[in-house]
Amino acid sequence: MSAEIRLEAIAEEAIRQAEGSAALQPSPDALRTLRFAISVPDPASLEALRHARRSMLREEWTLGRDAGEPSLESAIFTATVVAWTVPFSQRARCRERLKELETRANRTLEQLRRS
Repeated sequence: MSAEIRLEAIAEEAIRQAEGSAALQPSPDALRTLRFAISVPDPASLEALRHARRSMLREEWTLGRDAGEPSLESAIFTATVVAWTVPFSQRARCRERLKELETRANRTLEQLRRS
């Protein structure tokens, strides 16, 4: 399966700057905005991405999330960009979640094209 739907990291922006002598070491609860460009070849691909996102949100609502883990519901999606403001300590986990979203969206797209 070739990845037709891609979420590519484009920037990370500090929301709150660390203060004092720890300025070079961000606080674990300092917020960062992760930004990803959405690359889709056609409207069906965008719909597959929406479907995969809704599926992941339903899982969050029914199964819950790990303590302190940001909800995918707080991520802002447009047709071209995802922006998700998360605690510094959760960046890696949120990137994993977006990679999972990309994988599920491509799987959904493949299933839609077969039917």
